[in-house]
Amino acid sequence: MSRPLPAGAVAILNSRAFITCELVEFQLSTPLYLTNAQFDIAASTETSSGTQTYLAQGTFLAYSGVREIDEIRVNNINITFSGASNAYINIALNDNYLHRAFRIYKVFLNNSDMALLTDPIMIYDGAIVGASVQESATESVVTFQTANEFYDFDRTAGRKTNNGSQQRVFPGDRGMEFSTSAVQDIRWGRAS
Repeated sequence: MSRPLPAGAVAILNSRAFITCELVEFQLSTPLYLTNAQFDIAASTETSSGTQTYLAQGTFLAYSGVREIDEIRVNNINITFSGASNAYINIALNDNYLHRAFRIYKVFLNNSDMALLTDPIMIYDGAIVGASVQESATESVVTFQTANEFYDFDRTAGRKTNNGSQQRVFPGDRGMEFSTSAVQDIRWGRAS
């Protein structure tokens, strides 16, 4: 089932006097607000906690296409920073990104003065599930893998039956102390 566009966005699309770009939000411990436009954009989204300045990344920021379908499935998007600075490399190498929110918004800008024509429209909402760094003699490329809320749909919930897991939840409990030991003779019930 498709989602309706706001009336203002439909009017803008019919006018054909606009340009588009995307706003990207990385909800890390210090949030990153980025855009693939050639200039910084000040905007407020439903998840940005007020007006934020989305920093221009231009062609250095790219992501795989967003597809919307009417069935439940994992939607994966890879976001790539080519010519990546140490800031992005450090984020990927320090593992501080896992399961953090990641969102993409589409914005429509006026052709003449680059003003926002409508509120940003969320086109993707997911979580960061992985990262990779590829370095060559000429550049560094950092890729973050993201997935929507169904990315761990097949994961079995629960705890492990070992002493370490038991101690994290119930410190001092010795119920799983010998869970990894093989016991040859277990006598159940009354002794006869």
